[in-house]
Amino acid sequence: MKFRIAAATMAAAALVLFLLAAASGAPGSGAAPASRKPILAGYDSGLYRIDDERTTTPLWVDGEVRKILRTSEGWFLLSSKGVVFSKDLAVFEGRSSGLPVKTYKRYDGAKTSFLTESQDLKDLEVDPSDESTLATCTKDEVFVTRDAGKSWKSFGAPVDTTGLKAVAIASFPGTAELAVWASHPIKGLYARKLASGGWISANAGLATIIGTTSAEEVADLVPSPKGGTWASNSFLPRIYRMDASSKSFATAWKGEGDFGCVESLECLPDGALRFVTDGYVGRLDPATGLVAPDGVANPLVRTASEARRDHQLLCASWDEEGRQASVSELWLVSFTDRKPYRERAEDRHGLYLATGFVVHQDTRTKYDKVMDSRRLDTVVIDMKDDTGKLRYRPNDPLVAKIGKVTSPLDVEDFVREWKAKGRYLVARIVVFKDEVVYNHGGNKFAVWDAKAGAPWRGYFTVKTEAKDGSPAGTARDYMEEFWVDPYSEEVWAYNIAIANEIVARGFDEVQFDYIRFPTDGENLDSASYRWKSPGMDKESALASFMRYARENIAAPISIDIYGANGWYRSGVRTGQDVELLSKYVDVVCPMFYPSHFEQGFLAQEPAKMRPYRIYRIGTLRNAYIARKKIVVRPFVQAFFLNVSYDRSYYDLDYVKREVAGVRDSVNLGMTFWNNSGRYDDVPVLDIAPDGKLASKGPSGVAD
Repeated sequence: MKFRIAAATMAAAALVLFLLAAASGAPGSGAAPASRKPILAGYDSGLYRIDDERTTTPLWVDGEVRKILRTSEGWFLLSSKGVVFSKDLAVFEGRSSGLPVKTYKRYDGAKTSFLTESQDLKDLEVDPSDESTLATCTKDEVFVTRDAGKSWKSFGAPVDTTGLKAVAIASFPGTAELAVWASHPIKGLYARKLASGGWISANAGLATIIGTTSAEEVADLVPSPKGGTWASNSFLPRIYRMDASSKSFATAWKGEGDFGCVESLECLPDGALRFVTDGYVGRLDPATGLVAPDGVANPLVRTASEARRDHQLLCASWDEEGRQASVSELWLVSFTDRKPYRERAEDRHGLYLATGFVVHQDTRTKYDKVMDSRRLDTVVIDMKDDTGKLRYRPNDPLVAKIGKVTSPLDVEDFVREWKAKGRYLVARIVVFKDEVVYNHGGNKFAVWDAKAGAPWRGYFTVKTEAKDGSPAGTARDYMEEFWVDPYSEEVWAYNIAIANEIVARGFDEVQFDYIRFPTDGENLDSASYRWKSPGMDKESALASFMRYARENIAAPISIDIYGANGWYRSGVRTGQDVELLSKYVDVVCPMFYPSHFEQGFLAQEPAKMRPYRIYRIGTLRNAYIARKKIVVRPFVQAFFLNVSYDRSYYDLDYVKREVAGVRDSVNLGMTFWNNSGRYDDVPVLDIAPDGKLASKGPSGVAD
């Protein structure tokens, strides 16, 4: 099953012609090799050699291989097991000493164990002037080795927030002195001299996100043999170059449209720049600024992709005119989905209903008509709500022991009635915000206040007044949120038991909400986690829970996330790291509500198109952050919030523009959200025979 994108960076017909030209060695595209030497290909299953007969020989199969680098020392692999080295592609050894590890908690329902893995490495680059010097980074910090990976030293991080994407070793801006470079998804590009000194910003000349001071994320960097540095964007079709004497980048190529991804930059001996983008490997001629598919790389990548169709191709390397060429991020060129439950979760269009709206037959009938009239096929319903109350009567003994029931839905009756109408039923389960579990067992599972020595609740200090209206002092205004410990395997087991019971009783999909840590309250720094084990952090806690969920739920799994966590490659504050969580879930549901972003965000003229921009670009960004591994099914704002933009623009067309944005992005589904159940603003959807939203032009029904 192929990943489908409506908003392509190049017209399909033109792309086909380009690739045909590349495959045949047409002039201007780079001549295809007359005879091909073996290809090294990295998949999500390991490293393989592909010979002329397209047979594959496994070389290293202990994890994913995301990047292949050939140096005078030997072969370096960027893998899911850290940095791996081989002199001869026969014997492999880890080269991750000094790099951080992360601890994951495993739970089998009775016993707890721990798994220590290399922390996810985002990039690996070599110093072309000294091939025993390499740089890598985690989401948190940059590391450099001077002895070919035998030991690594931390160079820290350019900013305090997480989310680093790419590194390189290239000349420091405006000098010939070598520096390590790093890109951050919000703060942009930084450089630090290898010899000494601190990080400096190097964003001059790079694009920023409209309406913000945030730099567009830099996807990759590579030093130029002629001095200076090349860079590209993750979410814009842009390539930049900074020469050796400059402190500012200049745009070398700007593709069409306002979205595109340019990855895996490689300088070629003839002066061209090779890169990977949607659907093909390209070549940029710096002298002319023209881009064409690469006639050498594309046939080889196609061969590697076809050699193991059942596995995801991630990178490839081959001998090219006496040098080892290498391309990575090949999910952009050829995507293969291996998740068994994903396809049944695609192309679902629906709405969220608080359980009370379907408990009684009269309101159930009302929303049944809404769904029919708007051509919706999916409904999301609370089975455990925002207070932690169960909205059905459990049979499972663990759930019955802990849970409290309020206004329950007759699950069997509801499932029988709505499944007969062809509805896809999604059970929303609020996980770590749960007053019932918070109070259970003497607050055994509550987030703990380390300063007060009591269960933690977020609060804000407010001023109080005396009866005569004069100032009387201050008081604590406690939030109506009760958080339980995301590190607790017993909390996991309770929520997974709910999920499995609901699936067994007829629901199609499980949707976890509040898969995050608390984020609010002036006392947030006193929140502590008694179930946290050494080596774990927020991201590993959530990933451990989702791994446990994936191993125990035989149905599609979706998660709800903040819109910002779908927009930026950062799980800061919440722990919602989309790259990490996408390994375990089928669907991610970002809340891209325009009302919740800064009001000037993407509000350029025509300002009325802001909802369209946010949903189209945001949905694409979320899909690409996850490397297309998940269905992005956004929550669509179908409610008015009293903020400046909504006061000026909220109406039916506002919602129509959001719908058009989703349609013109990955077009895999959406869910309308109105907590009050008012869905008068939901438009009638135009559903094509394949279940997708039908196209009606570049900006939809509300131009």
